[in-house]
Amino acid sequence: MLGLYFLTFVLLIAFSVPIAYALGLSTILVFWVDAQPLPLFTQRLWTGLDKFTLVAIPLFILAGELMGGSGILSRLLDFSRLLVGRIKGSLLHINILVSMFFGGINGSAIADTSAVGSMLIKATEEEYGDAELAAATTAVSSVIGPIIPPSLPMLIYAFAAGNVSIAAIFLAGIVPGVLLGVALLLMTALLVRKRNYPVSRQRYSFMDVFHITRRFLVAAILPVIMVAGIVGGFATPTEAGCLAIVYALFIGFVVTRELSVAHVLVAMERTVIVTAVVMIIISFGNVSTWWLTIEGVPRTISAFVQGFTDSPVVFIGLMLVIYLTIGLFIEQAAAMVMLVPIFAPLASNYGIEPVQFGLFTCLTLAFGLVTPPVGLCLFVSAGIAGVPVQRVAVAALPYLIAMFMVILLVGFVPQVYLWLPRWFGF
Repeated sequence: MLGLYFLTFVLLIAFSVPIAYALGLSTILVFWVDAQPLPLFTQRLWTGLDKFTLVAIPLFILAGELMGGSGILSRLLDFSRLLVGRIKGSLLHINILVSMFFGGINGSAIADTSAVGSMLIKATEEEYGDAELAAATTAVSSVIGPIIPPSLPMLIYAFAAGNVSIAAIFLAGIVPGVLLGVALLLMTALLVRKRNYPVSRQRYSFMDVFHITRRFLVAAILPVIMVAGIVGGFATPTEAGCLAIVYALFIGFVVTRELSVAHVLVAMERTVIVTAVVMIIISFGNVSTWWLTIEGVPRTISAFVQGFTDSPVVFIGLMLVIYLTIGLFIEQAAAMVMLVPIFAPLASNYGIEPVQFGLFTCLTLAFGLVTPPVGLCLFVSAGIAGVPVQRVAVAALPYLIAMFMVILLVGFVPQVYLWLPRWFGF
């Protein structure tokens, strides 16, 4: 029966069936062949969504969409230009910094690629004549978004694992997110040092610095409100999402005055679409995971891995290979819904802290967003730049090496970032 399930799943993916539907159709088939009652299938669909934590997902998405339409991105761009605008390859460095700031507001890598890429890829191509590098920088730097809190993948992981504090994993993501940004900035400096790129000579007065910084802080407060509310115990993730929406509406209508009712309606429409996709993945993934559990797959995998090694270091290395391989073919959210219920308990058996394994999972599976053949961020940035995705993938290789170094640090040296949640008592 397991052979039929996996064969059907692989064939459906080969025929470009979306991952969620491939999971659902494969499970329905084995239910029918195994004479399982089909009403049980629909019951598990519902129970997979009947979790209070999931309510925060559309709220986080809507807050990010509203901030994106409030003129916030231009403020982030101005502040980034203030910081690094006078160094060689400044537009590439600005791209990375904007992704760090915007990721903390939006929490979605694909939204980051689309929004930042639309503003900077063409401008960078006109300035430096290198569309491939501009697209590659945009794609890889967008991965910072799901790592710096607030983060949608972290919410999904917390739901799938069931044994990790959302506040703790949010706090743990701050240091690796910053390290990833710094690594990409250093790699950019290495890439452009021998290129004949023009250098901006623009100077800023004290009042310019004050004005730009003040405008930036208006945007930077949003992630602080969300994360501080959750960490401080003043708000649940759902309540933090509601506060973020209220703040985004206030900023858009009162402060920047760039948000309109039409923008709000578009943001709500996009929120419904993205939320529906995520919930479909979660519901079908829950049914699939439940059936695999009934068939004893997690127990078999656990026994095999524990028989293979009793070292947590070797286990993390094994998971690194599995995650990187799975990420080549399956999108991050779907992979977490499928794999986390199986591997998170196994990680606990090895004495690996839930926060460490959660952050390692989110970052490693995010690697697949910028690697072919599925790499959604890679395809989005290549589409904006108007160049073949293969050329963008080649240009992204140095950045992927830098990102891989950070993944190794997260997986094997957790002391680098676990001190922060521990400092807050988690």
